[in-house]
Amino acid sequence: MRKHIFLTLALLAGGLTGAVADAVDAGLPGFFRSWLAAQKRAGDVRVEFDITKTLPALKAPVKSSGRFWNYADGRFLWETGRPPSAVLRFDGVTLDTWEAAENKWHKLDPNQRGVRLWMDFLGGKNLTEATLVREFVITAAPAKAPMAGVILQPRSQRERRDLKQIELKINTAEQRLVQLVVAQGDGGTQLMEFKEPRRMSAADRAVVPAPAHE
Repeated sequence: MRKHIFLTLALLAGGLTGAVADAVDAGLPGFFRSWLAAQKRAGDVRVEFDITKTLPALKAPVKSSGRFWNYADGRFLWETGRPPSAVLRFDGVTLDTWEAAENKWHKLDPNQRGVRLWMDFLGGKNLTEATLVREFVITAAPAKAPMAGVILQPRSQRERRDLKQIELKINTAEQRLVQLVVAQGDGGTQLMEFKEPRRMSAADRAVVPAPAHE
């Protein structure tokens, strides 16, 4: 589960799981707090994005694309590649992943602490200020209006060996994430550039069916 976007997610999950439980000693930048609040009101949306991956061993960056279906009730589907090469899916109960290389689905435990924090970060709707400031050192980054930037660094020095930092760029006028850059401990980076989200169609809403209630 360490290919393409899943490397980013695995690094993020690792950083959160191993972070020390420091006391909350600072709040979030105001624009970041406003953006988090906006995610909880976003409703059912679909977002497309481009990925650029660099590694010291690669002569040229590797480019790909992805799509993200994010439902107001917590379900989501994260898909990379055309045709899909990797998929992460949560239907509200079951969290599973699929990669084309294996052509198999693998279940993850959505109640495991690291995975839950990672899911909250991905979906945004359950992510809280207290969690973020406990797990990360958070600083504002220079950006030209209407853009604003924020850098998240794991508080645990041990985890910084794998995940140096995550930088988000947010369009404050539109309250949307435009860019996310993950700096890895091996010197590699993953850049994700997000297009404008759009409301889901009926077909989009059917992509991840809600589990049947008994």
